[in-house]
Amino acid sequence: MRRLIPLFALALALGAAALSATRLPTNWLIAAPTGRVATTGTMPQGLALSPDGTKLAVIDAGFNPPALRVLASSDLHTLEVISLRDGFGTPVWAGNDRVLIPGASTNAILDVDLASHRIGTRTLDRGGRWVSALATDGARIAVAYDFTDQLGFDFGKHRARGIVATGAHPGAVVLDGSRIFVANRGASSLTVSVDDARVSRLATIPVDLHPSALALSADRTRLYVACADADVVDVVDTASERVVERIAVGLPQGPGASPNALALAPDGTLYVSLGAENAIAEIRNDRVVARMPTGWYPTGIAANATTVFVADGKGEESRANPAFDPRRRDDPSYVAAALVGSVRAIARGAFGPQSTARVLADIPRPQPTPPQTVVRAHGPIRHVIYIIKENRTYDQVLGDLAGGNGDPQLAWFGAKVTPNEHAIATRFGIFDDTFTDAQVSATGHNWSTAAFANDYLERMWPPDYAGRRDLYDFEDGAVASTPRNGYLWDDANRAHVAFRDYGEFVSAPAHAHLPATTQMPGLVGRIDPKYPGFDLAYSDEARIDEWQHEFEGYVAHDDLPPLEIVRLPNDHTWGTRAGKLTPQAYVAQNDHALGRLVDVVSHSPYWKDTAIFAIEDDAQNGPDHVDDQRTTFYLASPYAAPGVHHEHYTTSSVVRTIELLLGLAPMSIYDAVAPPMYDAFALEPRLKPYDVIAPKIDVHATNAKTAYGAALSAKMDFRHADDADSAELNDILAHAAGMRHP
Repeated sequence: MRRLIPLFALALALGAAALSATRLPTNWLIAAPTGRVATTGTMPQGLALSPDGTKLAVIDAGFNPPALRVLASSDLHTLEVISLRDGFGTPVWAGNDRVLIPGASTNAILDVDLASHRIGTRTLDRGGRWVSALATDGARIAVAYDFTDQLGFDFGKHRARGIVATGAHPGAVVLDGSRIFVANRGASSLTVSVDDARVSRLATIPVDLHPSALALSADRTRLYVACADADVVDVVDTASERVVERIAVGLPQGPGASPNALALAPDGTLYVSLGAENAIAEIRNDRVVARMPTGWYPTGIAANATTVFVADGKGEESRANPAFDPRRRDDPSYVAAALVGSVRAIARGAFGPQSTARVLADIPRPQPTPPQTVVRAHGPIRHVIYIIKENRTYDQVLGDLAGGNGDPQLAWFGAKVTPNEHAIATRFGIFDDTFTDAQVSATGHNWSTAAFANDYLERMWPPDYAGRRDLYDFEDGAVASTPRNGYLWDDANRAHVAFRDYGEFVSAPAHAHLPATTQMPGLVGRIDPKYPGFDLAYSDEARIDEWQHEFEGYVAHDDLPPLEIVRLPNDHTWGTRAGKLTPQAYVAQNDHALGRLVDVVSHSPYWKDTAIFAIEDDAQNGPDHVDDQRTTFYLASPYAAPGVHHEHYTTSSVVRTIELLLGLAPMSIYDAVAPPMYDAFALEPRLKPYDVIAPKIDVHATNAKTAYGAALSAKMDFRHADDADSAELNDILAHAAGMRHP
């Protein structure tokens, strides 16, 4: 979605003519590149300069097939692209014509000879380790194993000479003479081992939250550690093996810079890639002296005497996908396949006050609080019910809604299937420019509840969705994926605001072994154990039955918590698996469940002071003529302002509005700067209740054995929201909706 925005404020700061930038779904801007730029494959995970400085190696490690991409450093033209079975992390040059690549799921080191185009495979001695990083000094190689929390080193005759335990999720390795430093992302520590015949000494250095990258100074006295969720670069004195300095790299607007890659220039200047802030920080004498805008979500960085090279994991823009053809796994319109990266070359001399001003200009400006608004703590709205749904675009559901910017030809689940969503939007407000901050569910439920997805999530979901990483640890409380300030429930706990959670971040499936449980410390004792998480075998109608049972108890005792989080996931569908509900029936049940919830609340004493928010966690499973991250959003409240709202809102805008209503602090820079939904609310209430609309189709209809895609659906894994192959599932849904023909 390329929108050119005149940056007049920036022009004044720079004393130059207005520049142009691209607005992202997140509402942040991407400044146009000032130097050379090249397009890569999906999610370039890292890059490295060849010893002679003439070539850049880039690993494409996203949803599309992985590859080693070699660019000329002089002008970034592509020299060659070599397909890989898998690959991850940062490539390592072993001479000017050899590149070593962490082989991820291949459980191997890939040794690419650029002269002969041959790929040697150094298979390791045990499978299932998932190689995430490596380092070499020419004589030895050290390798991090992400799945088994181990370090292997000195591979001769296809076997590791040494294997030692590390902390959780080792993700970066540096060799320093006989020592090997390993950054443990999940343990917030460094493991230090001595490479001798017996691995005679093993030490642990505590560092700040989630170390993601390492860089050793030329004199080997200082080891720089990018701590992704602490917004700092720790400086370790290699002699004493302790942290002696912490360099803050985040912006003052809030936490969430995600420092995730490091590069030292020949003169010792340190450059830090700030993934979530779409920027680079330049550090001299242990302080940030300048910033530079990059493309969308930088993931890798390299520097020589004159130039900084940066790999942007999500490239230069998002895109609309009206021609979405889910029958093709490589369809460029699927959000994960369309998320191609880029490499920018930036002159080091361009860093300075002007480039720093450009970084600041790319950030949304927090809106001043209107003189009169109900979006405030201790105002007339005292209760919030926050509903999180699953995976639909705006056009896919509301494309046929009159008044909104929709394309009726893309409405797979239009008014006949979703009468309540259409009625709620028509009565309480049509939001046709609202976007998810996430591309997929792995990050979507984090954005929906934390207004952030950390670097571990952003790097790991693309290979997971491509089927090359068999570990879905994105919603279960895994330490590596938990952001610095936690989630909405942690925010509420800090502010002493009572809440109840229904199905979000709880065990799944739960129907076979109720009570439901949670691995999230902040949710323990705050979930409804009779309300399951993502479980397509459990009806959304049954979910609302259970929610309503508790709600009526709150009404009877006059003790409704100020915050309820409710997961309604079944608009995801089970494809066309024989005997299961049809996709239309699933979506219609989900629609009716939403309508029932609004009906119950609006006929209760709590209606007068309640706001109900409902949004999809992501928009990956459908077409949209504006942007592949545009989604549906619904607000139901006596204070809702009807009409069409064209303001650019995001998931973080929804979270920020909830925070303001309940007196909660922002959790990240994204909700801190997101525009609150002031214009969505009126000053005077309209207390007329909402009456749920009965389904207009058979919500109990099931798929026949002969349904298109029934055999494929039977083989799909629906344990988590996105375990099933997205391209195949989307193809099935398109056929079921009558949008495709076999």
